[in-house]
Amino acid sequence: MKRQEALEVIMATINSQDVIVSSTGLISREIFEKFDSDRNIYVPGSMGLASSIGLGLAVACPNKRVVVIDGDATRKF
Repeated sequence: MKRQEALEVIMATINSQDVIVSSTGLISREIFEKFDSDRNIYVPGSMGLASSIGLGLAVACPNKRVVVIDGDATRKF
């Protein structure tokens, strides 16, 4: 599955109350271009930290679903 296809599948499951944390430049750019929202948190260039940010948000906001999308985004098909 290509990155764009994976993002389409993931974002199709997102509702208006979910918080999205995305890392790496390509993933964050694609989400920004196609699915931008005030609830999205973009942390490109913070390899490995998106999960920490997502965990902190999930602990602080237990009534919200937090979705973390992370990866190296370097493989091209």
